[in-house]
Amino acid sequence: MWFHTWTAFIEWFGLRDNVCPPTLQRLAAHETIYSLWWERNNRLHNSISTPLYVTFKKIDRLVRNSITARKDRKKFRNLMSLWLKHEQSSSAFCSSL
Repeated sequence: MWFHTWTAFIEWFGLRDNVCPPTLQRLAAHETIYSLWWERNNRLHNSISTPLYVTFKKIDRLVRNSITARKDRKKFRNLMSLWLKHEQSSSAFCSSL
């Protein structure tokens, strides 16, 4: 999932469709907000800025780890394939920028 504006992220999070289940939306939202909070604190307290692509990779890794840790739960069984499917379409979009 790649969002170029906060508004686009909020709109995506509010969507209710059959393509992206609410569990995956909430998980991606949680990891995105956590990563932004961590980056903000790192800049504020350590004066260290992380490149944007590193932050995106971190979000991707956090989502994958969360899904893997809960893979035996009913709501998480198919989430990895959905996440990878969204990631492939997003990375194709980002590489064209």
